[in-house]
Amino acid sequence: MDLLKIVAIAIIAVISIVLLRPTKPEMALIVGIGASIIIVLSVTDELFEVYSFYTIAETTKINENIFTNVLKIIGIGYVAEFGNGICVDSGCKGIGEKIVFAGKIAIMILALPIIKSLVSVIVEIL
Repeated sequence: MDLLKIVAIAIIAVISIVLLRPTKPEMALIVGIGASIIIVLSVTDELFEVYSFYTIAETTKINENIFTNVLKIIGIGYVAEFGNGICVDSGCKGIGEKIVFAGKIAIMILALPIIKSLVSVIVEIL
């Protein structure tokens, strides 16, 4: 991942959006979404290195389901924030807030087994 390229793409997109918004707002929206997609695609290679973290779970004897849920929770947070950002940029802040709310519900559902495991460990210690 080359952060300088990502920042350059973002700056070019922002300048284009600022110039297009007064005359062609629909084109400004397309440029914004296009830049967002390019930025996300440019970091997807780095996301696949997450699988190397499974070796950490194996060496520390952490339950693989718990570790998988933690990674899913992180992913849901990023996706919800990305979707919210697109909605806010498009002028639909209300829909973006609903995406964040849905993400929080999904995170809560995934966190319940982790909380259950944590409580059972605490009960065993006591």
